[in-house]
Amino acid sequence: MKDSSLIPLSVAFDKLKKELSNDTNQQKYRYILLDRLGVVSELSLIYSEELEENFPSDRLAVLKRPTLLHELHSCPLLVCIAAPNEPLNRELLAAAIVQIDDEFLNKKQYVSGFIASPLPPKELAEALVESCLRAGKALNTNYLPFYEPFILDLIRHSYIEPNSHLGLLLPTDSNYYFVDMDYQLYAFHSISYQDEWEFVLNFTNESLRYNHLNKPQLYQIAVTLSDLYEEKEKPLPPKILSKIIHYFYDPQGKQLKNANDRRAYVLFSIIYGQLTENEQLAEIINQVINNEEKQGQLGKLLSQEEHALTSIKSKALNNN
Repeated sequence: MKDSSLIPLSVAFDKLKKELSNDTNQQKYRYILLDRLGVVSELSLIYSEELEENFPSDRLAVLKRPTLLHELHSCPLLVCIAAPNEPLNRELLAAAIVQIDDEFLNKKQYVSGFIASPLPPKELAEALVESCLRAGKALNTNYLPFYEPFILDLIRHSYIEPNSHLGLLLPTDSNYYFVDMDYQLYAFHSISYQDEWEFVLNFTNESLRYNHLNKPQLYQIAVTLSDLYEEKEKPLPPKILSKIIHYFYDPQGKQLKNANDRRAYVLFSIIYGQLTENEQLAEIINQVINNEEKQGQLGKLLSQEEHALTSIKSKALNNN
């Protein structure tokens, strides 16, 4: 594990073990959900071909993703690591946590999350596919793979009270756990609804629709930030996805029509602080917004203002 993530991931692992072994979840099936569009070492204990060859077949179930029905070996795989009243398979659980660290912010992460549910493997797999279809329909798309960690984190940040909405995605009496961009274990629990109309009403909102639409840009910003901080051997700032979303949609961010400008604005704002508090930097941003000839150049123009950027960063540090 990377030094910057070792401690929080260790904490997440300990918390996950406790959650999956508590009195309530002990009465349920416990699972790891693997997305086989991701990449894992053949030497890993959670390598899917190894599991399919040596793990009990009744402990595995495929989520038959509609677009991948022609190649089921690429569809997500549920791995039951404990039946009701059984102890957890801690070796597989530990292998999953190690994999999460290895693949942080990969486009397709192999380990999606962890589930506790009264449903046995095949029934749970069918229920999750139905949920993905239902969520996709609510957002006018065919299928929403909400189990992908970045997508799930993005959905979570689309609500003021995520615990009151995320559970709509789960079958009855089920719990879901995943490691977010802050290397924190996040949990949510199933929520009932009366019909499809109530589901759509409570699941969708303007923020979710915008975040889903802008997912590629938000993801690329997150990856770039991760790479930049890793090069400096520093941990990502806390609540990083929340900050990305904040600057992406703030008044200046929304006025930057060029994707590269908007990306540069978010990156510089997170690294240095609120750019518009400096008159010189604010003027540069306004010039790019209002002058077509300068659009696409914000990153270059900001990088030339070293003194102003340093001033903003110092002020932000002092305020903290």
